[in-house]
Amino acid sequence: MIIREMANSDRPREKALHFGIESLSHVELLALLIRCGTKEESALMLSQRIINEAGGFNQLVLITLSDLIEIKGIKQAKALEILGCIELAKRLQQIKFTESTTVQTAREVYEYIGAKLKFEQQEKFYALFLNTKNQIIKEKLLFIGTLNMSIVHPRDIFKEAVLSNCAAVICVHNHPSGNPTPSKEDIIMTKKLVEIGEMMAIPILDHIIIGQENYYSLKANHLM
Repeated sequence: MIIREMANSDRPREKALHFGIESLSHVELLALLIRCGTKEESALMLSQRIINEAGGFNQLVLITLSDLIEIKGIKQAKALEILGCIELAKRLQQIKFTESTTVQTAREVYEYIGAKLKFEQQEKFYALFLNTKNQIIKEKLLFIGTLNMSIVHPRDIFKEAVLSNCAAVICVHNHPSGNPTPSKEDIIMTKKLVEIGEMMAIPILDHIIIGQENYYSLKANHLM
């Protein structure tokens, strides 16, 4: 059934106007964005196929331009609109945070930076530099690694710490596998950073590993 043959209450646009945009399902929201389907498929059917091709709604964040334009019925302009909405959603997740954000717990760190890291396909290592009130005065991406490892040098971390005149540092990196459990190398590296931080009077407050749906605090688990 094409959308114009549906009852008004079942059409995404009319449903949104009558019941509110929050009443739409994931498929209906995407159909609202796509606007029209093909001769063979309605916008709803095409939207469902896009979600299926992505591997599920929560995997849409990983879809690429080439993935989209390979789907019948999606041309470059429409693919860019979809990617634009996905990127906008990512940025909106972060917009409530500013450089004066205070982080006191691992959960707050995860809420601050988790959306940026949890779907990354490469390992990325960030340092958050804090003042005496635990406010973030600087965020720095220091290393990008392969799928399995990153090379982190303490010299670069503490150089940035000194330049930013910070009082403390929180280290954060992701595991592309989605499992945030620390490796042996993660634990060894963290202990080394803690030792150097103690000597320099710039403590490492925590090292948090971001998974796809959760996180791991080495401090909370007494591994540093």
